[in-house]
Amino acid sequence: MEVIEETRLALVLNGGVSLAVWMGGVTHELDLLRRASRSLQTGVPERVKPEERAGFELWQRVIREAHTHVVVDVVAGTSAGGLNGSFLATAIGRGTDLPDLRATWQSAAALTGDRLLKAPPYNSLLDGQYFQDEVGRILDSMCGSEREAEPVTLFVTATALDGLPEYLQDSFGGRFQVADHRRLYRFQHNPDAMVVRKTGVDGDVWKPQAEGRRDFLDDTVLPRLRLAARASAGFPVAFAPVDESPLLLQRVQPAPEIPSRGRDRASWIVDGGVLNNAPFGPVLEAISDRQVNGPVRRVVVYIVPSSGITDPHEQNRPPCKAAEWPSVLGTAVSYPREADFRSGAAELQERMNRESFDRHLHLFRCQIDDAERQERVKAQRHVRRLLRRTAETCGEVEPGTKDQGCDLVELASSLFIHYRKSRVRGVLWKVRQLREEGRGVLSLARIRLEDVDALLKSRPELLWVPDTADALHASPGDEWTWGGSVAERLIWTLVSDIERRLRDRITGPHEEAGCSSQDPAALTHSLGQLSSCVGIVRAVQETIYSQIRNASQAGGDPAQRLDPEQGPTEMVNRVYKSLGVAGILGEQVRRAIEEYNRAVYGVDATDRRAQEKSEQRAKQTLSFCLAAEVVAGAAASSEQLAAYTPLFEFLRLGPDEYSPLFPHDKFAPLGDRKLYGIRLNHFGAFVKPEWRASDFTWGRLDACHHLLRLFIADHQERKRTETKMHEAILLAENFSKGAMEKNLKELAEPDDSRLFKRYLASPDGRYTFGRVVEGALSMLASKGSPERSAPAEAGKIMFWRSFGRRLRFTRGQRISSLNQLLLSRLIFWPARSWWWRRVRKNPKKIMGITLQTTILAVVTCVLVPFFIGEAIRHGVHESWSWQAIMLAAPAILAGVLVSEYVGTGIYYFLKFRIRRRRAERRAAA
Repeated sequence: MEVIEETRLALVLNGGVSLAVWMGGVTHELDLLRRASRSLQTGVPERVKPEERAGFELWQRVIREAHTHVVVDVVAGTSAGGLNGSFLATAIGRGTDLPDLRATWQSAAALTGDRLLKAPPYNSLLDGQYFQDEVGRILDSMCGSEREAEPVTLFVTATALDGLPEYLQDSFGGRFQVADHRRLYRFQHNPDAMVVRKTGVDGDVWKPQAEGRRDFLDDTVLPRLRLAARASAGFPVAFAPVDESPLLLQRVQPAPEIPSRGRDRASWIVDGGVLNNAPFGPVLEAISDRQVNGPVRRVVVYIVPSSGITDPHEQNRPPCKAAEWPSVLGTAVSYPREADFRSGAAELQERMNRESFDRHLHLFRCQIDDAERQERVKAQRHVRRLLRRTAETCGEVEPGTKDQGCDLVELASSLFIHYRKSRVRGVLWKVRQLREEGRGVLSLARIRLEDVDALLKSRPELLWVPDTADALHASPGDEWTWGGSVAERLIWTLVSDIERRLRDRITGPHEEAGCSSQDPAALTHSLGQLSSCVGIVRAVQETIYSQIRNASQAGGDPAQRLDPEQGPTEMVNRVYKSLGVAGILGEQVRRAIEEYNRAVYGVDATDRRAQEKSEQRAKQTLSFCLAAEVVAGAAASSEQLAAYTPLFEFLRLGPDEYSPLFPHDKFAPLGDRKLYGIRLNHFGAFVKPEWRASDFTWGRLDACHHLLRLFIADHQERKRTETKMHEAILLAENFSKGAMEKNLKELAEPDDSRLFKRYLASPDGRYTFGRVVEGALSMLASKGSPERSAPAEAGKIMFWRSFGRRLRFTRGQRISSLNQLLLSRLIFWPARSWWWRRVRKNPKKIMGITLQTTILAVVTCVLVPFFIGEAIRHGVHESWSWQAIMLAAPAILAGVLVSEYVGTGIYYFLKFRIRRRRAERRAAA
């Protein structure tokens, strides 16, 4: 049987407004990669378009030569990443392929009157309802089946406008409050999910039960997914906020199931990238829940549509002195993103360097390898001395070597008291954390060693850590007294050792590792069984955590209610007793050890001596695991003892690399500026369909460049393969090499002024930009109010006449041409003309241009009365004094403007009244 390693990709997709188009290209290539791998694994042909066939077959060749199988099983998305991540996760959870994202982004992301500018509401620039309808249409078009669906977990972030209260407590009992605006929603397809609930006739027996989640196949959940994707991608002001109420059932952070401090309250939510632009935390938790069926290579892929937080073109500026206020404001807005990325990277580094499980696994392997080596030496009794002498001569066994496993067990016995203190401290830390979550209070006080010593001196009954080191020699059938976290680490240790043995078969059999006699099919089967054991243990852990977290909120019989003020050890003991944790965990540990020994050593059910030997091996395996646990955990931190994170690698996938198809010296320095989506404050790709096509193609090229690093180590071979794949991608995207070079030359300009000036010189450019600016003017005029009274509407129309461009009215609208010749429009003509001309020339300086326009408008308001006064003086009353003229001219100007405003208000008053009466008649009919 050929052993194939599984490469599992956990994706973290960053935000970036119109850079969603580039990310759409990355998502398309990831979907092509996973489907190429799935086709090789199952032998079932995939539906691939003819233009994609060349790239699809190249991916199959790469995967086949790498002897791996690629799956995407965890996706976390923020902002634009939440949108593309939702599409990909839905395709995986429904067992189908992605829709044509190329066509989707070409049409849906257009700033035209029938799409994003269709009907913007009063409080946003773009039409969020059209956007949400398009997301729903794409999700509904992915029709799959449960038989083809694959396990996947999707996390989508958002930001609440009104944060829920969080209370913190310092080391001296003082309390203070902060607001938590973060929102996290989870959608999952996992048929193997386990829960622990009450069963039996009287409903008082807790047992693990299967409760699979199939969110992506549930028609009642899809509307929530559509709303979550729309909310996460809802850039503030560009899109209106959405109501969170339908999403409460999917919310993870803050947990709405904890009925304290109003956590079950809904809010209005916007772009998730405001506060959580790189949601690594939930991804690292989710990768521990996945079923294991073979050797696994775990890779966390961070997909970010920029070269980083720092703009490379700003690094060579002179030292900061006095700065203009727009620069100060822009820098301050970017600080939360910088801090969020640093905290996410620090969490990744901390998880990757966490050594508790590494030490545990290493110590267990040392004992197992030494025991197998000693057993092989003793197997040939008739030539034992000869083999011993040969082994000593060759250096395989040192002279006088004893059983190192026994030495480690003895060391664990001597360290047990220190390990027990560490475990107690870890449990105290975890219980306090859970109780604080339930109460909505986070304590910032540490747990002192003196508190642990005082607790142990009282000799309390602890059901989750043994009293003495004699438990190191227990049998798998004995009562389990080590708690849930130890059971989870023990089973994961057995899983990792079997994965090690299977990987040895990939690189070649190793006699010294004892792999040649082991059946790969048995090893692979045991991984599935061990994974189910881990699933039950984790379900027990979650139930324990839930019981402690909701201690003060528990209903039912008051006699069974947990006292929130009782000591943490008593609380844990009470939960362990009521749930029957020891029995459930002990059964899973026994099953796991039996499966491990059956796969590694084999069992002869007809041979009594073999069965006795199997029991000895089971006791030995348990003893080795517990010895490794004690030695590794004696000096471990509370976090290390309470959590498990599997080993993983990290890959950053960004647009700052170049393609071997284009000259390196000319275009490589561009970095992420090769994307149109970077321009115009990340709104550039919305402007032209040609720009979106270029960014989508670069998304595929960049994804190919980075993903090949996972499978091809040799640089020259990787570059040759990348060249072939890039040629296939350009052919599939109908992009010639010359056209792409033309775009790169255009993007190589030092700033965006020329780029947008050429576009704004065209009729479509002027119309599109005018619609966007008018949307901004509309929000300013209406002040974001949904009320449409006649005075407010009249004021908005007067504002449009003064500063809006000449509108392109649609068919059916009858507006007199005099509307463009009214006095308010004529008065502000110089300022309006100046503003539009300067904005089209250099959109980046819009704030300064607006300030200049305001000054010019004020000057116009001063000069117009002067010229009116001059006209009155020379044409009507030459004898008037200057004082009379300066009083009469502004009065005449104000009278005309007020008359125009009153006339406009009467028009809209009658219009609203007629519309209201028609609505009443329809309602009555």
